[in-house]
Amino acid sequence: MAEIARWIEREVARGLQGLVALRLPGAPGEDAVTLTLDIWLAALAVRAASWAEAQDAPRLQAAFRTLYAQCTTWPAPRQLLDALPIRAPPTALPPPPMTAEERAANRARLAALMQQLSTRMTGHDHDHPEHPQRHPRNLGA
Repeated sequence: MAEIARWIEREVARGLQGLVALRLPGAPGEDAVTLTLDIWLAALAVRAASWAEAQDAPRLQAAFRTLYAQCTTWPAPRQLLDALPIRAPPTALPPPPMTAEERAANRARLAALMQQLSTRMTGHDHDHPEHPQRHPRNLGA
């Protein structure tokens, strides 16, 4: 069996103690609890190799709470893995700071858009000679 972190062993031992306390049908006898812990740790070892205590201890605790609430017979280690909540996604990096050139280009782009909107809202383009069909004298006449 691969070396498993002490915190994982501690969390699984606590979880199994809770399951034993429920006295579910199929639970191991008191003399087999240590062997049961070893088997559960062996079943978790491959996945647990990449676990980190700060992130995964609460997930293990939540998974055992799910088993406490749902199991009517002694669960298999697979049920614990199925009950593990997904990991929280890593915090996204902030966007890179804009350069002075990018800021200037964005300001120019916004100014041009504001000018276009202003022109459309005030109707100045209706008097433009390139659009005689829009001229007020040619609308509805």
